[in-house]
Amino acid sequence: QRYLHTYLSLSPLQVVTPEKYEVKGSVEDCSIILTSGADPKMTVTVTLTSPSIREEEETPATPPPRDGDVTWGLTRDPEDVLDRLKCLDALAALRHAKWFQARANGLQSCVIVIRILRDLCQRVPTWSAFPCWAMELLVEKVLNSASGPLSPGDALRRVFECISSGILLPGGPGLVDPCEKNPTDTLTAMEEQHREDITSSAQFALRLLAFRQIHKVLGMDPLPQMNPRFNVRNNRKRRRDNSDGTDGFEGEGKKDKKDFDSNY
Repeated sequence: QRYLHTYLSLSPLQVVTPEKYEVKGSVEDCSIILTSGADPKMTVTVTLTSPSIREEEETPATPPPRDGDVTWGLTRDPEDVLDRLKCLDALAALRHAKWFQARANGLQSCVIVIRILRDLCQRVPTWSAFPCWAMELLVEKVLNSASGPLSPGDALRRVFECISSGILLPGGPGLVDPCEKNPTDTLTAMEEQHREDITSSAQFALRLLAFRQIHKVLGMDPLPQMNPRFNVRNNRKRRRDNSDGTDGFEGEGKKDKKDFDSNY
């Protein structure tokens, strides 16, 4: 906390620019928040952490226990120490960023597919339970295991095929975190129902891709048909939402399920 307050007191003197910035400190979040005064409003959050916190977690410097000592293993932090869990989360975020630069950034179509799935997680409630870190690991593993470079369309299809096969379902192999020393499954936070819903949604997305309806997966209007006589294309724009407030991809999935129930 002392370093946090020291930085807050010295930063206005070190950063002298024509633009005005508002600097705040949050001890609870172990962070410094910078907000721009001019439009567009932008906010940058800087989290304070230290690698020594992780080293203390792995190798605690505690003496051997004595007979009858019930306080052994309990270490008391100083009063002005920042939240240990928040600092560990910040260290994990740094490791994830380094992994992304080393493994995913240079892999063809990987970044594009990750952006598509991020948009899907924000747009479709069914996919909102998919952890972002687990999704990045899955895309990298799926595309890295291909025999050669894939186009964005083929890469997206391959990822949906992997999810449709049941890799997220309970009892599967899981997704081990490569940034942790101990084996850690990145899918432990997902409930069983969420895993089944995402698997079913990926299977329906594959059917849409097979029938050339990828625009429903992407949440946009279909590409206009080429006019063979005048060679004119109509303008297209991305569809944000429907009049009933339901995304087209998820709405088609519900309709497909109703049709299936009524026929059988």
